[in-house]
Amino acid sequence: MATRREKREQEKEINYFVEFLKIQKHFFKELTNKLKKVKDHRSQNYITYGSEIILFTILLKNMTGLKSMRSMSDGFNKEECIENIRTVLDLEFLEELPHYDTINDFLSRLEVTELEEIRNYMIKELLKKKCFDSYRIEGKYWGVIIDGTGVHTFHEKHCDHCLRRNSTNKETGEIKTTYMHHVLEAKLVVGDMVFSISSEFIENESEDVTKQDCELKAFHRLAKKLKQTFKRLPICIIGDSLYACESVFSRCDEYKWKYLCRFKEGRIKSIASEFKSIKEGTKSKAGSSFLGK
Repeated sequence: MATRREKREQEKEINYFVEFLKIQKHFFKELTNKLKKVKDHRSQNYITYGSEIILFTILLKNMTGLKSMRSMSDGFNKEECIENIRTVLDLEFLEELPHYDTINDFLSRLEVTELEEIRNYMIKELLKKKCFDSYRIEGKYWGVIIDGTGVHTFHEKHCDHCLRRNSTNKETGEIKTTYMHHVLEAKLVVGDMVFSISSEFIENESEDVTKQDCELKAFHRLAKKLKQTFKRLPICIIGDSLYACESVFSRCDEYKWKYLCRFKEGRIKSIASEFKSIKEGTKSKAGSSFLGK
């Protein structure tokens, strides 16, 4: 068995770019063509770099763990890197890679659905390869975790779609408003890895809404997108106690999905009562009804 030092020495000999290309060639043969077809909404008269160059560059940035756009521009604009990308993308000429300002301008105009289509393609290719079949629940259902997460927080209003949260200072009585942007994510669970397969922003339609958007409202929009994209995929929704409610259960039943939700006492009082009765070994009317199903 190799020691840790020997493993580190072996890793130095690995060409990770070549390994990345092997994975791309095996799993995602059409990825480059998909990148080329992404619509560029910048002025066509001033375009130097095609969408495939920009998207492939940002993909490599994320793959290599670079944390800033500036470090990407500084680190990638070397002859060897430029030539490798030119070869991979089958370009006749590539003098240098795009500056991060160019990339940011491209991304700011990009339609979200363009990237979602590429993600859908990649996930479907992985499923076709059946390399994750052993991680199915009961050998059939694909576990999909649903959970919301914060993306940005502001002390001042960012836009009309911001979520708002008010808090009161106990000493002064002053009300403070925090503005937020959240997103609801659906992630495919395969062992100790997760893959994002769908996203839905939790945001207000306008500033003057009487009732703000929330995770449960966003869930139904996300579920609809999931069903449209993966029509026949046997799914088991996995969520925390927030999703243990009739509207979520009904949606899952409609789509013929299974579901696993964390039990939290107080969320569904009838279930809590039945569970307590079963645990104590009593035969209450509710408990007997539950056991008979």
